[in-house]
Amino acid sequence: MTIQQYQKKCSKEYKKSIKFSEEATYLYGNPVNTVVPLETAIGKLMVIGPYPAAKLYFVDNIPDVPLYDGTAPFSIEPYYDGSRVRSSFTGQELTDVILETLEIPRNQCWLTSLVKVFLFDDDHVKKYHRLGKDIKENRSKYMEYANKGLNWIRQEIEIANPYAIILLGAEVISSLLLVSEEEAMGYMTGEVIEKKMIWKNSNFICLPPPGVLMDRSARNLWPRKFVMKIGPAAMKEIERIKSQPSI
Repeated sequence: MTIQQYQKKCSKEYKKSIKFSEEATYLYGNPVNTVVPLETAIGKLMVIGPYPAAKLYFVDNIPDVPLYDGTAPFSIEPYYDGSRVRSSFTGQELTDVILETLEIPRNQCWLTSLVKVFLFDDDHVKKYHRLGKDIKENRSKYMEYANKGLNWIRQEIEIANPYAIILLGAEVISSLLLVSEEEAMGYMTGEVIEKKMIWKNSNFICLPPPGVLMDRSARNLWPRKFVMKIGPAAMKEIERIKSQPSI
């Protein structure tokens, strides 16, 4: 299957395959659609996040209201949100913190998400209610959607044939490495974990998700741990893998 064939198939069939509600819409009635990977480097580094970010806007003095699908997983496309020019925080954090630490440019990556539709959390529900629209919270169904959609990520791995796969966050790690979320937290060390996927062992590197690294509160130790230990360990592992002869 080619990249274009996968993108087309995923766009048409993904929501039905995970039993995602066709009634899920944003504030103005735009449907929540599948966000397919657009940055698709072959034989390079794959990065898998939890689910795509939506484009957030300033509506009736309410900030960060999701109104439209993001362009792609980890998109850094700028847009005006009604108050300022901005882009996806997760996309910027991936580029400016994670990939910069690893010294890997974005064009050397296959960027994707395990769940391929935006999910509304309780805060989004409250904001929509203030704006006169009732929506259903579906963030709590993340693991259900992730498990139902595992075949899609397997297809991507087969097409991308990455030398290493970055897993961002406990939910992604738990789903793909078949461990509890508590165990998954302990996997976020930057060191390689080998697991058989598709036809060969894959090199998984588990890292904290961008949202955790963006939280600069004093109680959150992950940003410092990433800078001091996790990031350098991941960079060392990637250099080791890339130096190995191809089979």
